[in-house]
Amino acid sequence: MRVLAVGGAPPPQAESSRTLRSAVLLALLAAVGTSACGSGEQSGTVGTRQWGAYDVTVETRPWPPREGQNEVVVTVAGEHHRPIYDAVVTMRAQASSPWIQAIEDGHVGVYRRAVRFGPSGQSNLQVQLHRGDDSTILDFPVTVEAHR
Repeated sequence: MRVLAVGGAPPPQAESSRTLRSAVLLALLAAVGTSACGSGEQSGTVGTRQWGAYDVTVETRPWPPREGQNEVVVTVAGEHHRPIYDAVVTMRAQASSPWIQAIEDGHVGVYRRAVRFGPSGQSNLQVQLHRGDDSTILDFPVTVEAHR
């Protein structure tokens, strides 16, 4: 049975109880979603390079990268750390590999892609950036671990 106050609205205590239940449910869903999405792999920063007025930071997951597929995350920020979300970012971990385009992650200046790293040892991750009429290739030396 539902109790209604004068005018058909629920009593104030019922509304605050519903709000509390909604907040608890939302927090629980966020916690479950975060744990389900996490891979348990640690990420690490390969480095940051300058491209004109832009800071370009590269991370890999896992860290250090392993032989085979690794997620590479490139962050491009401009003046006052504002995200640059209209660049085209491509990358490769071996000079003989084709360039592969990263996927822009929602107007926050973050670009992601799985990249295949070669055998363990020194590698050179190349990140190619295009924005308007400007373009560049940045080199990020990394040490690749043997696949476990």
